[in-house]
Amino acid sequence: MSEQSFPSTVTITVTRPVLPGRSTPIALVSLDSTAPNGLVIWGSEAMRQLQRELSAIDTSQVEAVVVTGNAKSFGAGANLKEIRAAQLNGTSDEYVGSGHEAFGVLAQMDVPTFSLITGVALGGGLELALHTDYRLAVSGKAPMGLPECHLGFFPGWGGVYLLPHLVGAEAALGMIVTDSMRGKNLNPAKAAEIGLVDAVLDGAPGTEEWEKAWQGWVVEALEGRHEPRRSTDDEQTWQAAVDKAAAKAHSAWHGAAPGPVAAIELVGRARTESREANAAAAVAAFTEIVQSEAARASLYAFELVSARSKQAANVPDAPVREIKKAAVIGAGLMAGQLASLIAQGARIPVVMTDLDDERLATGVQRTRDRFTAQAKKGRMTEEQAEQLGSLITGAESPEDLADADFVIEAVFEELEVKRQVFAQWEPVVSEDAILATNTSSLSITAMGRDLKHPERLVGFHVFNPVEVTPLLEIVAGEKTDDSTLATAFDLAAKLRRIAVRVEDAPSFVVNRVLTRMFDVIGRAMDAGGDPETVDHALDPMGLPMTPLQLLDFVGPAVLVHITHTMNDAYPDRFTLSPWLDAVADAGLKSTLPARGETSETYLSEGANEALERTRQESGVTARSGDGAEGELLTRVQDALADEIGHMLDEGVVATARDIDLCMILGANYPFHLGGITPYLDRTGAAERVRGSRFDAAEQ
Repeated sequence: MSEQSFPSTVTITVTRPVLPGRSTPIALVSLDSTAPNGLVIWGSEAMRQLQRELSAIDTSQVEAVVVTGNAKSFGAGANLKEIRAAQLNGTSDEYVGSGHEAFGVLAQMDVPTFSLITGVALGGGLELALHTDYRLAVSGKAPMGLPECHLGFFPGWGGVYLLPHLVGAEAALGMIVTDSMRGKNLNPAKAAEIGLVDAVLDGAPGTEEWEKAWQGWVVEALEGRHEPRRSTDDEQTWQAAVDKAAAKAHSAWHGAAPGPVAAIELVGRARTESREANAAAAVAAFTEIVQSEAARASLYAFELVSARSKQAANVPDAPVREIKKAAVIGAGLMAGQLASLIAQGARIPVVMTDLDDERLATGVQRTRDRFTAQAKKGRMTEEQAEQLGSLITGAESPEDLADADFVIEAVFEELEVKRQVFAQWEPVVSEDAILATNTSSLSITAMGRDLKHPERLVGFHVFNPVEVTPLLEIVAGEKTDDSTLATAFDLAAKLRRIAVRVEDAPSFVVNRVLTRMFDVIGRAMDAGGDPETVDHALDPMGLPMTPLQLLDFVGPAVLVHITHTMNDAYPDRFTLSPWLDAVADAGLKSTLPARGETSETYLSEGANEALERTRQESGVTARSGDGAEGELLTRVQDALADEIGHMLDEGVVATARDIDLCMILGANYPFHLGGITPYLDRTGAAERVRGSRFDAAEQ
């Protein structure tokens, strides 16, 4: 890896101002991006640059060293493209080592050191701040966090050592592992609460208010009025936190994600090791882990999500229609979520309608209340909540929908019901209004068969829970025109959703893949498999939920409906499970005991009764846990590889990357799987079933 390949994108300026009331200057190290209004990103050349600048500071001539970022960031982490290159050519130890060498100069200064966290402080940016004695943050919502475990490795530039010594092992592991794997960061106020930063100051960076605030605080520290924070954990407390985190990591990921395991081990060693010894161990562990298949898949997944969040793929080059008003057909929970999503994202009026006036009034109020609830949580102001709520109205007559430019239905998931809805409303709305369906499995083409203008009908599948699931499947029927698709993509971007183009096929992408997985699980249950053994057979994948937990989250009735849709389309690959049908027919909402409850049969009482009854009717004898997890896992792998192969052959999506993106964003599949196809490649499932790898990461 040459320096020319990854030139520094950071500028470093050292000045020596004298603070108010003081006589000796400080060394003010100002970090900026070479790109206008850019983020501070650390590559190896920038590290060498920082090391040179810090080493050149004569601490006998200054009373403190203060490091400050630009108006946008203190440091947004490492250059992931360089990490990927180092991963491929085996120079990760050099890259990680450069960070320890540069930041180490700052840690060894014999004068007080300060970090002015002026904006985003993630990954290596936050680790730089941890090497100083004090940290001051600007008030606001700029994120602070260590996302490395989520990316397939761990904080390699000292975070695993310095953070627990600052905030305690439990809080540190919460940030390094738990928060990271959830994609969660801290705001400055929360960072101050746990002791990560010493103070949160008002004023925008570069303003007189900010300059006065940080300079005053630094002067107070130099006068002895602030002492550097240190963890008070004793040996027992520290070790208890490490043991708890290790058990939690095993339960959640079962070794499928090596980054958290290494991070927890290094935090455990940090209590007695020196910073230098822990750094050496971190470099060695990072070098090994970053070469793992899980880390390669994680970086691929991160780059895929990052790229598609900026620019969707396969968007038609066609005119985008202006959407000034939207309508939602229905007033249930999903309809309300769609209405609030559109109003908040597109900032346009949304009119709701329903056959029942009382249900409509309830739905409108419930939707408005969603904004009020967000205001109470501090996610928006009360004024913003009121403004957004005013955009939601209930239709008093059909004419209230006549000027809607985008009409989306959210009614019962039944083809004939949806066809009737569109037949009713197509004559009411203008001829160029887009008609959209939020169906999760039904055919767009069949839905628009009797429409006068089927070319304006599009699938707009938003996933539940709407507020937090970023995926949006945009489904093209056989007659959907390019302008309709382009407009749907444009609206998706306004709603801050990552959209994937899908051709019309049963259950589209996410539900089709998950249903094929459930098919294998359902067959195993019906064949007499031990429920607990079956449910935990996929643990080595490190999924966020077991199959039965996911079933309960989705709802048995919903899964059974999709299963029947898939069985109608592909009876050779999708079977009907007598047990799942019985669970749905009984109206059961869950198959596992409620949280905090246990069951001798592992299943809930109703689900177990349904299983015993359907097995008896089929003449199947229950088997105890017989160590069949590995065999069942292989069957699931092969089934997924087979189904994804069919989807690609059918042209449901353009590439395997689209399927990976859908599974990451729509099913919360972890980065260490790379979505799904890199996992199926490395387990051999793709070659076993298809005779070749998907190689999505190479596309």
